[in-house]
Amino acid sequence: MIARTNFEGDSNVGAYGIATDRFVFVSSNISEKGISTVERTFNLPLVQSTVATLDAVGLVAVANSNGILLPYITTDDELKQVKQSAEVPVDWIDDKMTALGNIIIANDNGAMCHPDFSSESIQKISDVLGVEVVPGTVAKLPIVGSSVVTTNQGAVIHPLATDDEIEQLSQLLKVHIEVATVNRGSPYTSLGVIANVDGMIAGSETTGVELAHISQVLGFV
Repeated sequence: MIARTNFEGDSNVGAYGIATDRFVFVSSNISEKGISTVERTFNLPLVQSTVATLDAVGLVAVANSNGILLPYITTDDELKQVKQSAEVPVDWIDDKMTALGNIIIANDNGAMCHPDFSSESIQKISDVLGVEVVPGTVAKLPIVGSSVVTTNQGAVIHPLATDDEIEQLSQLLKVHIEVATVNRGSPYTSLGVIANVDGMIAGSETTGVELAHISQVLGFV
């Protein structure tokens, strides 16, 4: 199932949710129309909460089928809510960098993180997500999370990513990777897409050509 929509008028749909092959994590403030699109597209259990009082859970949290990682600015109530509604390990990371979704990219095979994470933080990411974690860059930028959309089937990456970066990430995530844009040319693909192996929601500004290319790389066509 492939949908093209916006959440509350914002075509950066990836900012508001994370899809894994076991569950979908979205803000608890998302509209009924948004929720019904998410449920129709993925047909998976929903984990619903804000993170650090923000609706942009896709920017501040990171998840795969094995776990959910939250920033230290998550409130106690939010942490409790996520733990209660998720059937996977949930933990928070004590690091000054809080936009985890922007700086960590993960699927069920591996993860890449911002190079400035401490070795303790990298170990924590690895423990919660249950995968090997390697520091790295995409397009020579440390915001690896916002520059890549990955499922366990494929990934699309920032158009300025180098061949070496694509090769390293492909080996780590164990998927085929191609460059792509979303929402009429945005290189920050994960802001415009929520995807797992069965479905994808792309931002409403995404062109037909962009949608067709992403769909192909992620294995939907």
